[in-house]
Amino acid sequence: MMNKIPSFILLICVLVALGSCTMMHENSKYEFNDGIYQTKRFSQHRVYVLKVDDDTIAVFPVKQFKDSTAIISSQRTNYTPMQKKFKDNKVSHIFYRPSFDVDVMTIPLKFRPAQYLLPNQLTTNFNGAVFGGYRIDAYKVNYKRTPLNLYKQKVKHIGYSAGLCAGIGNTLVDENSLRIPQTDLQYEGMILITGVAANLAVQNFTFGISFGPDFLLDKYNNRWIYQGKPAAGFTLGLDLN
Repeated sequence: MMNKIPSFILLICVLVALGSCTMMHENSKYEFNDGIYQTKRFSQHRVYVLKVDDDTIAVFPVKQFKDSTAIISSQRTNYTPMQKKFKDNKVSHIFYRPSFDVDVMTIPLKFRPAQYLLPNQLTTNFNGAVFGGYRIDAYKVNYKRTPLNLYKQKVKHIGYSAGLCAGIGNTLVDENSLRIPQTDLQYEGMILITGVAANLAVQNFTFGISFGPDFLLDKYNNRWIYQGKPAAGFTLGLDLN
């Protein structure tokens, strides 16, 4: 099992590198900025949204051709607080933006199923990881009529993602978690965290669940009762881009 560990360490380095590149080229994902969006979660129909001011946006259809080229149409739909009636009769619109996501996250709570002589465990040790996966950000643009007969714009954001995670943590290693008879060993061991995670993002904070095996990174790894055994965790994170 230990021969697989370097590949997970390499994964961490790759995710960090990708995250650094992404941060240089993208705005914060929780902000509703100018750009190309999808009108449905998994639709190929795209539009370009231009923010004219705090309460006004202009939406242009994006025409996609068979050779993968695309142009922004001259057709324009405005949503402004000054109009008496919206062209499409809707006061709420949702725009979606898919992307590759890189987060740093911690796993403050981890559940380990019963192993050997130990019952189910709920631990609170330090666990830090890098997450990389597919993400969809949804921006719900609402227009609410005010007493002055104008429309006030409000944008609500939510994002959700799923992918791989890898990192490091610590765990208590003692006579109960080692298959070594009559030992008095007790120390904080370093572990490699691996697995999959599903997260929900509100603004630039994320939370969710993770599931995957842990690996003790010392000479007692083949005696550790949780070596390569899956554990479930509650995740908290901060969006890097």
